[in-house]
Amino acid sequence: MLLIVLVFVGLLREAFGAREGLKRRLYGNESTELLEVFQVEAPLRKSYDDTSCKQVIMQHDFTASYGSPYVGMYSPPTGCNFTTVIFNMSITSAGINYDRLGLLYLGDVEVWRTTTGMPVRTGIFYNFLKDVTVFDALLRTQQKVIMQLDNIYNDVFTGNFNVTVTALYYDDEKFFTPANTILPISSKRSSENHSSVISLPDGNASISVTFPRNVERAVVSIIASGNGAEEFWFTNVPTEYEKTFNNTAIYGYSPFREVQLLIDGVLAGAIWPFPTIFTGGISPGLWVPIVGVDTYDLPNFEIDVSPWLGLLCDGKSHTFELKVLGYDSVTTLGTVGSNWWVSGSIFLWVDSAGDQTTGSAIQSWTPPPQLEFTSIITTSSGLNTTLWVELTAERSISHTSTITTSAGSRELTWTQNLRYLNIQNFTAKGYNETLYQLTSGTSTFSSSDEDAAAITNTFSYPLSFAQDYVIPVDPTVVNSTLVAELDRSKISSGTSILSYLTSPKAFDVPSLLATRQNGSCIYFWNNTYYQFAGAIDPAQGTIGVTEQWFSFLGPLTSGDIDAYGRHVEAVDGYEPVLVLDETFEKEIAVPDTVNLVDVKEDL
Repeated sequence: MLLIVLVFVGLLREAFGAREGLKRRLYGNESTELLEVFQVEAPLRKSYDDTSCKQVIMQHDFTASYGSPYVGMYSPPTGCNFTTVIFNMSITSAGINYDRLGLLYLGDVEVWRTTTGMPVRTGIFYNFLKDVTVFDALLRTQQKVIMQLDNIYNDVFTGNFNVTVTALYYDDEKFFTPANTILPISSKRSSENHSSVISLPDGNASISVTFPRNVERAVVSIIASGNGAEEFWFTNVPTEYEKTFNNTAIYGYSPFREVQLLIDGVLAGAIWPFPTIFTGGISPGLWVPIVGVDTYDLPNFEIDVSPWLGLLCDGKSHTFELKVLGYDSVTTLGTVGSNWWVSGSIFLWVDSAGDQTTGSAIQSWTPPPQLEFTSIITTSSGLNTTLWVELTAERSISHTSTITTSAGSRELTWTQNLRYLNIQNFTAKGYNETLYQLTSGTSTFSSSDEDAAAITNTFSYPLSFAQDYVIPVDPTVVNSTLVAELDRSKISSGTSILSYLTSPKAFDVPSLLATRQNGSCIYFWNNTYYQFAGAIDPAQGTIGVTEQWFSFLGPLTSGDIDAYGRHVEAVDGYEPVLVLDETFEKEIAVPDTVNLVDVKEDL
């Protein structure tokens, strides 16, 4: 292990020294420099000029902000014609702190979930743009704006977060059919000046709603992220194995998570979530100045519930509920740890020419997921030394019914097919771990209407990492060492259902996305530095390299079709350096993620 550490340090320092003359993403002089920490993402438009209008909808300094969200009012612009709305979030921070989760609400509806970059002493900044056009029904009326960004600020944690959100309005020439109504699946606490997020499994994410009787399309959008003990849920083991090694902390409830949407207690759809890694995750040196995939805009997941409209349009109250479950060796699906933060939105399109939407009985196929688990433990001198766990899962869901509106009758079907694999190899009495996880799936909404094309979305989330800890006998005197390697990808194809229904002609072409991040990092710290805050100051002992490939082809918010590619590489040491930054007006080749478990086994 020591030889590996020394060789890796030498390679990184050589790379850093050879490239230090290249352009750095640092601005100003040494006392005021700000580092841009950016997420690689395709532009939303070819140009952000020619707005119909724009306005700042919030500006706030989140300092000691635990339990104290920003509260303000949003008013739609006057004398401004618009179809497309983009929010630009700009954040600056300086000092020592962790990454923080941010939740932006209009009333009781969450419109943006983000996590911050991790600040450094000399300061960071970044901007990120999000298309919020699908929330048009909210953007046309006055709304309470609430942003929750809980931040600790004291003599140790000295980094604040100054946040500005600016709305950009565009009058694009496109067929525009936004949802008529948006209903929240949330705690509905905006009247108390709090965000309406729900924490599971401790809370209750069940609401009762009554639909208009003439709805012709209904889609549920869900945001769910694991935090606290559940931030690294994909590294967990089944609960009965969390005490395998007495000297290390391994969390339970398994590495499998399923977010469920239930209507009147019946499973309507399931989400096997994307494993977001925040800017303090795995090792901080991996995320300066390139942050993780979807870090600044945590993904929402869509479930089309239109096959349920015959039931939901009966004028009665119906229950929508969100649950988060993990693998349980006894009950197959069981509870998880705290805190999964969830919220949802129900988007409704009404049949203006109809009085009553009716439908046949729903034909449903929702068998339990097929999960298989295996484990191997080795011992030496009566102590457990290694643990191998492998978990696989498959699930299929289907709902079909015939719905009748003023336009006639049509058969609607929602289907999902999901697959999952997680392999973890713990060695050195649990101090070292190698992981490979692959989540993939397909969802399809189809209609018997000859003019309605099926909407199919596919995804693949390969994730692999290895981390080795070197802990000295006395960690208050000699530095501890973490050697970490990460390789991950996000690959998807298809069409956002909400974007398509909002602007059918603009989003009638599927998009193709492929991105891969590969990074290695060595991190040194000791138990006396900054009272446990040493792990959040990269300049005190982190050397890392991160490389990312990004390729996109698809529609923009203006309706244009565009291709975009980017290839970046950064070295993080005492001064983070962006050593490679290439952009392309075309798709680029993205290498495959490597299964590090297999690599380690080969070694």
